Amino acid sequence: MVRNKDALETYLHDIGKYPRISQQREQELSSTIQDESMSEQTKTSALQELVEANLRLVFHCLKEFDRYLHQSTVRLSNLDLISEGNIGLLKAAQSYQPAFGDGKRPTRFSTYACKCIKSHMIRAIKKSRFIHIPEHHFTYWSEIEAVRKAADANISDEEIRKKLKVSPEAYALFMHSAESGTCHLEDFGKKDDDSLHWSDYIADEKSLTPYDRIDHEDLRQYLFAAIDELPPRTGKMLSMLYFNESAPTLKDLSNLFGVSSERCRQICAQGIQALRKNLMAERPAIADSLALPTAIAAA
Repeated sequence: MVRNKDALETYLHDIGKYPRISQQREQELSSTIQDESMSEQTKTSALQELVEANLRLVFHCLKEFDRYLHQSTVRLSNLDLISEGNIGLLKAAQSYQPAFGDGKRPTRFSTYACKCIKSHMIRAIKKSRFIHIPEHHFTYWSEIEAVRKAADANISDEEIRKKLKVSPEAYALFMHSAESGTCHLEDFGKKDDDSLHWSDYIADEKSLTPYDRIDHEDLRQYLFAAIDELPPRTGKMLSMLYFNESAPTLKDLSNLFGVSSERCRQICAQGIQALRKNLMAERPAIADSLALPTAIAAA
């Protein structure tokens, strides 16, 4: 929490360096951004100036959503919402046109940008919750809080419901949606020891258990022993094809042993059939696992 506060103070100090601009300058920059005849460098420079001059606007909009950040169901920080608001500010700067308004009194950029900023902040709060919250619920939450604040919290839920003029079912739904939220997986691993994380309790599916290692080593020994009982050329071909890290192909075996690739395939297929036959009596499970590979079994 302290780190987040320090980072927020540093951010506010940094954005305070950018000077404010007049409404006329905003319109000039917006015209430059929307002018297709301008170079990309000129448009980018104008966009940057317009955004930087209005970064304080994002922090101003943040105050309206500060109450949500203190709810346990919302797992966002001030900086998270500021980041989302900055995205909304950037999109507003890209789409704003000086002609917005009734013609006599053009819409100020700040008025237009505030809607985009708040929209992105609301969307971020909605996504931070485990259950999707309809847009109009946020309006009712604000109204409920305003009624409670006006009454100094000395008001019952029934009285609030009547003031809002909603049904008991609807009011119950609003209260339920306000309590729905998310929890981090890390929360389950830090109850007793802060050094432990949730990932410390999850098994690695790719790693072998001690029992699996013993079973695989046992299988490997049986296979090598069975291959030694095959004719030397057959055993060497199978060892190279399945137990060599270089993973040679049938063509490589053909060049090495001086026979055709088809003949190598036949020898390997016969060798696997012999392995299955020899192991069937001793280890049926191993024999069943020795299915003919497609490259060898293909006729």
